[in-house]
Amino acid sequence: MLNGIFQRPYLNNNNNLVKKKQDEEKNTSLTQREQEAEQNNSKSKGLQYERTTPAYQRQEQQVDWRQMRSQIQAQARQQTQSAEEPMPTKTLSGRSTVINIAQILKDFRNTAAAIGTPDNLKEEVEGYLTLVEKQVKKDDANTKLVKSNLKNASSILDGYISQTLNKDSKVVENWVDALFLQQIDFKYNEEEINPQFLVKFPQSTEKTENKTAVEQTVPEPVEQEIQTDAKVVSIIPQDKELKSLFIQSKKLVYANQPEKAIETFEKALHRADEVGDNETKSKIYYEVGRIYDDHSYFAEALKSYHKSIQNTEDNNVKTKAHYSMAQIYDDVNQIKPALDHYFSSVSCAGEVDNLSAQSTSLTKMGNIFTDMFDIQGIEYYDTADALAQQTDNAKVKGFVSSSLGNAYETFGEPQKALKAYSNAVKHYTDADSPQKTAQNYLKAGDIMVEMSNVSKAKGLLTKAQNYARRTDDINLMNEINDKLNSLELLS
Repeated sequence: MLNGIFQRPYLNNNNNLVKKKQDEEKNTSLTQREQEAEQNNSKSKGLQYERTTPAYQRQEQQVDWRQMRSQIQAQARQQTQSAEEPMPTKTLSGRSTVINIAQILKDFRNTAAAIGTPDNLKEEVEGYLTLVEKQVKKDDANTKLVKSNLKNASSILDGYISQTLNKDSKVVENWVDALFLQQIDFKYNEEEINPQFLVKFPQSTEKTENKTAVEQTVPEPVEQEIQTDAKVVSIIPQDKELKSLFIQSKKLVYANQPEKAIETFEKALHRADEVGDNETKSKIYYEVGRIYDDHSYFAEALKSYHKSIQNTEDNNVKTKAHYSMAQIYDDVNQIKPALDHYFSSVSCAGEVDNLSAQSTSLTKMGNIFTDMFDIQGIEYYDTADALAQQTDNAKVKGFVSSSLGNAYETFGEPQKALKAYSNAVKHYTDADSPQKTAQNYLKAGDIMVEMSNVSKAKGLLTKAQNYARRTDDINLMNEINDKLNSLELLS
């Protein structure tokens, strides 16, 4: 049973793996949660919303998940390091344990931008980062001064986060502390990038692909009623003027004209109010939310997605909106609201028997728990896999298996990880997804190197290379080639 802190009672001993949750979207508590991301310094244009000061008045005690994760990572590193022996610069698989100061500075600046730091605070942070940059470009950098300035910059960002959340936060400081436990190369070099330590931000490939997985399970409105699993999910507007405005807006989106698209959607919204078409109104808010989301105006995106949920009885639309909201919170490490929305997406998808969407959201929940080194994540993957196996969606099956492999590798179970990666390869091959197939062969190859099975590693990496050549991912091909060359030297 998933009986942890969040008490998610959707697992049982019967074949019905996911209980259908009662709709709670109209409760004022949800409204309060969505207002938490609202920012007063938004630059967005288009639909005008009533501006309110972020509430952030949570009554329940929340766990600082990012802090917990950093502490666990720090403890794990300290336990594995010897006070007498230096940490090796590379593992057997060729993964470097060294991070260049230039990469840290870049990620620091990206972090400040990702959390929407006000301009005045951003200038203070930049002042400290500039001092660091000047120092590390010297022949003999003062590392104590570098670390001190990074700590000062982190305290400013944490102060802003604490004020915004109305709760003490040391997210950035703990991130910096975790980096200090690594082998830092203080000789500034922008070309030296260690992918093992890259900070992930919104608009990543994984986010886009996983959102697509959910989108594809709930097709967009067309000229006729759309049916998924024998259930009607949506129809186009019946009013001619509203239909014309909606289609025109969508065309502007496809033409990459977001501001004009929002202006036309606003007209469509007024028309929907005039004719009392709440379902189309909901779809308009959802489409506007996607525009804001794609252009990194996350507060506006969250508010649009929430309004979409408020105005519809269509659980397919709710599924997509909740998933999109969860992705935003997930990307900025707001764990509790991310899990809440993933769970709501699972529940809404369950109302219309959308197994693929349920599986995708459950897998994302499993990823969150895995990132917190919580073995409970395996139960989410198991449930997701059981649902995915009842569908013909090979991409979703591959996503679940690959994520499960990552989890087993995190928890130190390489044999189980290899089996999961093998399943992922099979599913992604069925889905004709050469890039994902190559990536999973590569992961399996790395495990074999760690297990000192060079021969098997070569075979897996060669297969990865063959699939990578069918893509336009130059970086992936170079990474595989470099590892194969390293194995040749070992031979």
